[in-house]
Amino acid sequence: MRPDFLLHSSDAQALYETVAHFPLIDWHNHLFIKDIQQNRRFRTITELWVSSDPYKHRAMRICGEKESLITGEADDFDRFAAWSRTLPQLAGNPLYFWSAMELERVFGITDPLNEKTARAIYEQANEQLAQEGFTARGLLRRFHVEYAAPCVGLADDLSCFDGLSGIVPSFRGDDALNLRLPSDWQPKTLDDFTACLSQRLQALAEHGCLFADHALDDDFVYLPDDGRNAARFESWRHGNLPPEDIHHLQSEILRRLANEYARRHWVLQLHVGALRKTSDRLRRIAGPAGGYATISSSADMASLSTLLNDMEQAENGMPRIILYPLSPNDLAPFACLTGSFTGDGVRGQVRLGPAWWYCDQRMGIRECLSAAAAFGVLSVHPGMTTDSRSLLSFVRHDYFRRVLCDFLAEQAQQDELPRYIVTLAKLAYALSYGNAKQLITETIR
Repeated sequence: MRPDFLLHSSDAQALYETVAHFPLIDWHNHLFIKDIQQNRRFRTITELWVSSDPYKHRAMRICGEKESLITGEADDFDRFAAWSRTLPQLAGNPLYFWSAMELERVFGITDPLNEKTARAIYEQANEQLAQEGFTARGLLRRFHVEYAAPCVGLADDLSCFDGLSGIVPSFRGDDALNLRLPSDWQPKTLDDFTACLSQRLQALAEHGCLFADHALDDDFVYLPDDGRNAARFESWRHGNLPPEDIHHLQSEILRRLANEYARRHWVLQLHVGALRKTSDRLRRIAGPAGGYATISSSADMASLSTLLNDMEQAENGMPRIILYPLSPNDLAPFACLTGSFTGDGVRGQVRLGPAWWYCDQRMGIRECLSAAAAFGVLSVHPGMTTDSRSLLSFVRHDYFRRVLCDFLAEQAQQDELPRYIVTLAKLAYALSYGNAKQLITETIR
């Protein structure tokens, strides 16, 4: 990649030089913690780069590759060859650029990947993967990862985090909302269930957890407390909860969890607007995270506002919140909502999060930054997190920093931001590293 990739002015290049070498803080991802614990050595670049990446799988399907080469029984080189045939077709897609950046940043490979170069690149990368410095932890050091928080659920083994520096769990709360409980949990009442959750959160806190997240998908409905949720939990326990009551009970569980998060000074992330129930065929083949979800329609802002208002009225108040809308149509409403719920003396009580999932590309990042600036406060934006399963995805921090610096320089040239380079450099620092660092530092108290 050219040194000035995505940097379209000398001011953008100058800004980028001020932030390019900051370490990475990645507070939300789906890395396989056992790979890091065991310091996994990847046998092939396919294992590292292709096999577990639903972004690539989705693109390969669109380009007509057979499922046997994506999630089936094909050998590693055949899978890699299928990806090498796909990549040249993706011009304009962020995968096209991320892949080139990953090959160059990690392996020093600058030749474009295609069907003709596949074998040579496959062998060159595999040769390096056999060397010291290319294990799971070696890759984290290569990217200068200062802090990473892989998601864990209700039943995941937390001992995998023991002895790891800068790698701590974040809590994925979807199993709790959907009442998919560990086999050894036998709560008899809703209060018993809350106590079980509190014990789990305490165990997470003892392992350094500071973040929780919940997916408020297309089918989520928020309903205020009507005083009947203890009875609903009893009905659920006996297997006769009416379908129309499940949203009431989920809303109550979310309220109780948010109160626990606030008590522990955790940050609550709300990912809003994914439509995951699309192809039954692909769900059977690829599992629940197989790259076939899509963007739903705009969020129910009244419902979201009511949820935040109820959190604010709870015993422990509202936790710090990061909002991730998946629909681009929700960027302005979500950014504006950050000013509707503020903590007394708290900087960024509610923040618009980074461009998420399908929006994590140049256009989506710029739209997110524009919304934060125009409808909220850009300077409190938390910056970038990968939300990825791939160790190589940390290159997206560099991609974000380039887009950010180009955006700031362009806005300054258009008099949408001050032209003072010192002011712009402070913004670039805050959104590249400083705000995330401050968020973590203030949460540890």
